[in-house]
Amino acid sequence: MSVDLAEIRHTPRRPGSRPAGDVALQAEKILALQAEIARLEATAAGHRADFERERERADRLTTELLQATAEATAAKEAAARLEGSLQTGGRSSGSTDGHGQASSRLGHLLADLVEADRRACK
Repeated sequence: MSVDLAEIRHTPRRPGSRPAGDVALQAEKILALQAEIARLEATAAGHRADFERERERADRLTTELLQATAEATAAKEAAARLEGSLQTGGRSSGSTDGHGQASSRLGHLLADLVEADRRACK
């Protein structure tokens, strides 16, 4: 079998050029990747919103915890003062009206304790 080279019509292509089928396939891949990027960006935006919401909630809870801790400390201090006053009773006063002064001091300590307790319950 012989081949007549004159019958072959060969047109050389430029280096780096591709057939039209490859270009269409690449354009299709690019569109698919762009759609995937858009989907991932939407998912990331949703995660970002969740993150922001949870960060705000954590900040709010931290503030509440700090307030509750401060109020609990004040209540403990008031309770300790009240307990100390109850233990000493009227013994600390050398005046003739020691009982009246102790009662007055006890009343103030009780008022402090009630106030601290109410703040802690808020």
